[in-house]
Amino acid sequence: MLEQQMQDLQDLPRRFGGLESRFGGLESRVGGLESRVGALESQVLQLRQEVKEEFSATRSELRGEIAGAIAGAVKTLGTAIDETNTLMRVLHEDALARIATMAEGRRRRKR
Repeated sequence: MLEQQMQDLQDLPRRFGGLESRFGGLESRVGGLESRVGALESQVLQLRQEVKEEFSATRSELRGEIAGAIAGAVKTLGTAIDETNTLMRVLHEDALARIATMAEGRRRRKR
């Protein structure tokens, strides 16, 4: 048993050397990952800002287009209302003239 423990103790420097080389490799890999994650974070933040600006520009363009469409619709509706009012006046005057003509015809028949 003591011999086994001595053998294990003698193997410790070799085993620790292997662990040190493995951990050394991990440290460099972690450092590489940190820089890559930092670069990725920067790219995500830049993309986020660009998307925000594009959505803002799109929203502004849509507002302008909608305002133009509404103004056009209001103008068209105003014109249609004016034309309808003109036609109503013409029809009203025509109806009054016909009523007057009918009343005049009745008066002549009664005489």
